[in-house]
Amino acid sequence: MNPVLSAYPYDYSRVEAVMAEYIPQWRHLRFDAVVAIARGGLAPALMASTALSLPLYALSYSRADRRVSWFTAQTPSAPSSLLLVEDVAGRGTTLADSLDFLRTLGHKVKVFTLAYDADSRIQPDYGIQIPAGFRAWFPWEHTSITPAFDAIRNQPDRPEYEYASWAIDLDGVLLMDLPEHLYAQALHETLAQRDLLLPNKVLPGLDLTRITIITGRPEQDRDRTQAWLTRHGFHGPLIMRDENRHTAAQTATHKAQAILARCHTHFIESDAAQALDIARQAKVARVVWWNGRQALAVYANEIEHLPLA
Repeated sequence: MNPVLSAYPYDYSRVEAVMAEYIPQWRHLRFDAVVAIARGGLAPALMASTALSLPLYALSYSRADRRVSWFTAQTPSAPSSLLLVEDVAGRGTTLADSLDFLRTLGHKVKVFTLAYDADSRIQPDYGIQIPAGFRAWFPWEHTSITPAFDAIRNQPDRPEYEYASWAIDLDGVLLMDLPEHLYAQALHETLAQRDLLLPNKVLPGLDLTRITIITGRPEQDRDRTQAWLTRHGFHGPLIMRDENRHTAAQTATHKAQAILARCHTHFIESDAAQALDIARQAKVARVVWWNGRQALAVYANEIEHLPLA
C-alpha cells in the first residue's frame, strides 16, 4: 500500500501565479494553439489560451484501453506548434499517451503541467516540481486527494463527492465550548466540569461516530478527552495539539496542517476567527463554520495590505 502523502494545495490564486511565470516566455514561442487534457487540464489551459489569445482544443483519455481521442469537435490543423496542458504529470500513462498521439499527427508539442514530482513518468517542459512527500491538490478535482478515491485508481463507481473526507473540531461542535477565562481562573475544576458535559443537542448532520476529530486541546489531555469521546459513542481518530510544535495561539495552524497531512477535504470549525485562518492556510479544503445550529462555508483569500485609518 502506498504511503499517504500530504496535500499540496493549488487554489486558483496559486494556479494563476504559476501560469503568470510562463506567459511572457510562451508569447515569444508563438504557439499555434493550446491543447488541454480533459478534465484536469481544462482550467489551466483556458487560462493559458486566454492569456496568449490562442485557440483552445482538448483531448479525451480512456484509462481502460489507453485510447486518446479529441474531446473538442474542432481540432488543430497539422502540423501545428502546440502547448499541451495538464494539471499534474503523474505516474500513469495519460500524459505520455496524449503526447504520442499529438506527435503522431505531426504536431510539434511542448508540455506544461502545474505540478510534477520525482516519480512523474514525464518531466514537463514547464511546470513546478512539488516537494517530496506531497501530492498536488486541485479545486476542480477536490476529492481526488483522499485515500478512498486513491483506492479506486481514478475509476469512481459512485458520485465523486461521496469520496470526500470530513473532520471536525471538538469543543463547540460536539460539546459546549467553555469560556477561556474559566481555565485561567481554575484549571482543574474547569476540566472536571468539562468532563461532565453532555454532547450538544444540535450536531452537524453527518455520521459522527467514526469521524476524525482535530482539536486544539493539548496532547497532555488525551486520556480524559478520549474517555469522554468513548463514553458518548465517538470512536474516530483523535488529533491533538503537540505543544512542542504549536502554542495555543497557533491552534489554527495546527488544525490546517493536520487537515493537509491527513488529506481531509472538509473541516467543521466552531470558532469563526479560527475558521478564517484555517481556510487561509489550507486553501483548497472546504472549511465550514459551525455556529451551533447552522453550517456556513468560509473562504479567506489574502489581499494587499490595507493601511490603517
